[in-house]
Amino acid sequence: MGLQMLMNATLLGGLYALMGIGFSLQWGISGIINLSYGAMVVLGSYISLEFFNFFHIDPFISMIMSGAILFVIGAIIYRGLLQPFLKGGIVFTLILTFAVRLIVENIILKVWSADYRTIRLAYAGSNFQLGDVYIPLTKFLTFITAGILIYLTYLFMMNTKIGKGIQAVALDKEGAQAVGMDVEKMYMINFALGTALAGLTGSLWASIYSFSPHLLGPLVGKVFIIAILGGLGNIWGAAAGGLLLGFAETAGASFLGSQWQEAIGMVIMVSVLLWRPYGLMGKKFFG
Repeated sequence: MGLQMLMNATLLGGLYALMGIGFSLQWGISGIINLSYGAMVVLGSYISLEFFNFFHIDPFISMIMSGAILFVIGAIIYRGLLQPFLKGGIVFTLILTFAVRLIVENIILKVWSADYRTIRLAYAGSNFQLGDVYIPLTKFLTFITAGILIYLTYLFMMNTKIGKGIQAVALDKEGAQAVGMDVEKMYMINFALGTALAGLTGSLWASIYSFSPHLLGPLVGKVFIIAILGGLGNIWGAAAGGLLLGFAETAGASFLGSQWQEAIGMVIMVSVLLWRPYGLMGKKFFG
């Protein structure tokens, strides 16, 4: 029972890790607490649902389209809505991103209704055994895919010109401007990347769980905890925070009941902040 719970927590934590990274990058680098992030995750699920219903494309493939569509949406939101009002301060960006959440939520309700939807994959009931532990195939594939995407995000940030530019802007905005770097472009790409990661997460979520607009609020709460736990703008910190939250929720549901899942995450977040105010990884960066 203990090993099975550990495996379930690990598989859930991998998905949480991917989900938390985009939010952490948006907050830690672009300086935006994106209250619409949960809406973007759920929108990614619905995009994969449509590709599955009309073209029979597996979510593990359609996540590419979800990520691309959400990248464009993120860039438009930043350039057209957020960038002109960033000087208004954090409260103003909170109001704007909450407005985006409401708009997306109402679009989802109008197009798909509030009913829970599920993508029924032919292999959804398949699993394999590792010792005494049973591993659902779809959850295993989701975990592996999430790990690959996290690593690719890290490589993008560390080894590409744009990724290094984003790092430079985050570390020293004035210095980056002094050498002619387009700071707002870097912020926009970073925000769009975070939104794309939300879309990718939504597709993976749809492959194993039901989804509906009711998830928007809880998902924002989860990514907020993950970002705080790991340290803002830190990829591996957010990944560690996601895994920790997965373990906390799974253990909480097993020992205390599902009604305590959200509370346990908050307790762990407060405990980590008291111990390490800058999160598990401390410094604001990727290594």
